[in-house]
Amino acid sequence: MASVVVDEHAFKHGLDEEEIRFAWDHFVRLVHRGSPDEGQILAVGWGFTGRLIQLVAVERPFGVLIYHAMTPPTHNALRELGLKWR
Repeated sequence: MASVVVDEHAFKHGLDEEEIRFAWDHFVRLVHRGSPDEGQILAVGWGFTGRLIQLVAVERPFGVLIYHAMTPPTHNALRELGLKWR
């Protein structure tokens, strides 16, 4: 199993490491982005408080580095994940 590391920048929007890791482990939808954001992983997952959390990560040799987390997810992120239309 790959290691998951949460970068300190991911705490910018007030989520803590435990909830970010929980959301990553309980993702609803995950996509590997194409150009121009190739290499990024966009996901949304449930936090343990029931909030839907948007996550952006990259794969590294050690595993996954989550560097962005916020709630609620943006409309654009939900659209990119196929969870919102129009």
